[in-house]
Parts: sequence; C-alpha cells; structure tokens
Amino acid sequence: MPNFQPKTEFTSRLNSRAGRYLSRSKTGRFAGSGQWIRSSFLFLFCGAIYGLLYIDLNQWLILISAAALGACIYTLIATVCHDAAHGSFAASRWVNGICLFAGFSLIGVSGKLWAERHLRLHHMYPNVAGTDIDADGSSLLRLSPSRPWRAWHRFQCWYAVFLYALVLPHLAFVEDFEHLRKARRDWPDKFSGIRPLAEFAASKIIHICLFLVMPLVLSEHGVSMVLGYYIAFVSSASLLFVAINVGSHISDEAEFFDPEEDGTLPLDWAHHQIRTSVDWAPTSRLAIALTGGANAHCAHHLFPRFAHSHNRALSRMVIKTAREFGVPLNILAPWEVIRTHLAHLYKMSRPPQGADGGLAGGR
Repeated sequence: MPNFQPKTEFTSRLNSRAGRYLSRSKTGRFAGSGQWIRSSFLFLFCGAIYGLLYIDLNQWLILISAAALGACIYTLIATVCHDAAHGSFAASRWVNGICLFAGFSLIGVSGKLWAERHLRLHHMYPNVAGTDIDADGSSLLRLSPSRPWRAWHRFQCWYAVFLYALVLPHLAFVEDFEHLRKARRDWPDKFSGIRPLAEFAASKIIHICLFLVMPLVLSEHGVSMVLGYYIAFVSSASLLFVAINVGSHISDEAEFFDPEEDGTLPLDWAHHQIRTSVDWAPTSRLAIALTGGANAHCAHHLFPRFAHSHNRALSRMVIKTAREFGVPLNILAPWEVIRTHLAHLYKMSRPPQGADGGLAGGR
C-alpha cells in the first residue's frame, strides 16, 4: 500500500487545535441533539412523501413527489448514514449499524458493505491511482489520469449525465454483488457467514418491496406509472449524489497522485487530503446540514471520525491553520464545483500522449 511522508508541523498544529475543540465539545465527536432532531423530521418527511404514492393524485404530481423523495432519501443518507458509517452519528455501535442498514436499504445498497468500501477504498488514499474506488470508477467513464483511455471516452461529456442518473441502481444491483464477492475474499472476518449475507439480501428485498412490489399491489397505478415513479426516484437521488459529492474530489482543482515504485507519495497525510479535496461554503451551517458536510469535504477528510455537525468549527480551524502556514485550500463557489468537474471530465475525455496521437489528458 502507498506510504505518506512524515507528519509536518502544520499537521501537528491542526491536530492540537482539533483536540482542544473536542475536549470542549458537549457531545464529543458525535452528533448533537440538533442533528438528531433534524434527522428524525427528515425521516418522517420521507415517509409522508412516500405515502403520496398511494393517493389518487395527478400523474405529474406523483412523478414530482418521486423526485422529491429521491432528494430527501439522499439527504437522509448523507446526513445520517454517512456519519454512521464513520461511527460518529451515535456513541453506540449498535445504533450506528441500525441507521446504516435502514437508510441504505431504501436505495437497495448494503450499508455494511458500502461503509467498508468507503473507509478502506476511498478515505485511506483519495485520488491515488489504483487505491481510490471513487476515482478509479467504471470503465465507461475516465475520471482519473491514471485510468486507461478508450475511444468511447471522447464522448463522455455527452453521456455522463445519463450514467450519473443510474449511479445508485447500478451500485445496488451490479457493483454491490461484485464488491460482496471481493469482500468475502479480502475481509472474511467481516463478510463470511450468514449474517453479512442476510444483511445484503435484506437491503435488496426492502428496496424492491417498497418501490416496486408494494406500489404495484397496493396502489391503483399501473405498471408504467410505477416504473416511471421508480425511475424518477432513483434518478433524482443519483443526480443529487453526483452533483454534491463527485466534484469534491473529481475536479480540475483537485490533484491526482501516482505512488513511486516503492509506494511512497509526495505529501504527508494532511497535505494530501487538502490537495485532493474541493470545498464550497465550508463554514455555512445550512450547507453542512443539507449535505451532511460534503461541502466541507477537506475538514471531513482531515477529521473523518467527527459527525458532520462539527464540520463548521473544524473548517474554521483548517482555514485558520492553512493561512498561518501558507497552505492553499481549494474553496470554490457551488457552481464552480460543477464547472470544474465538467472541465475535468472533458480533460479526461482527450486521449493522452501516445493514444491516438492526442495530447496529454489530466493533471
């Protein structure tokens, strides 16, 4: 596995300030009462929107409610399940596990498997060739300069949005099965036996029952209307996930790294997180509450075991310490995050030097 450079004074100062903040926090690194209340209301709101499916409404109102439900469930996953995956939503491991399973089952994904991938294959080495599951991605899209270029990548700027709309169903019904096979091989202590298989199967069954079987059986809508509802629901959640999360690393402003032959990386751990992360409004309470801290991504990667409700204070520490040490941060306007992601997507669509006679593609 890759190795970072030794810790610097910048990292020590940042950790020291975070330690002092933690000692003063009434809830420690976990979610506070405000985050619990917001999460509870959001869960009830998701249930209320889902209930509209069983009411005799205009078909366009049904489709709009499906898109709204996708957005709300994405927000629930971002603000509750993501923290639970890091063990920071609640002090109880059991409560975190329940939240993780309940939220991710709504989109048909195994929460336990997603958390393991997220922590091991993304947080450890973001934007490092061959180790980051998000940057390495699918062969249909070239998101990292280390990935091989294929002829169809020329057109990825045109078809990416359609693939982005299918991110979550593809994760649930394609990637999850592949990752389960790998997890049972690589991490048998966590994924062998009946319980992981039962959790995996239950996540699929709950999703299919809630959004396909029950609407067909209990509502008065026909097959075409239920399928339209399902497509609007998963597309909304998928596109929101991409718009808010992908640009935080897959961006023209973020850097990508190839380890040396001996596995060493050019930066220490903290500088690597900063150079590979992109923020927008990282000290905004509203943005943090709605995105689960995805807008304050640098602070999240530097302090991944803190609940997102702490990200505002942590982001202020990061900004202050970075200014003191002259460390540049990638902080953009919200629309600039999308623009720089599209710019990176275009850059990666160009053939690298030696491939089809093109120019170098990527940073």
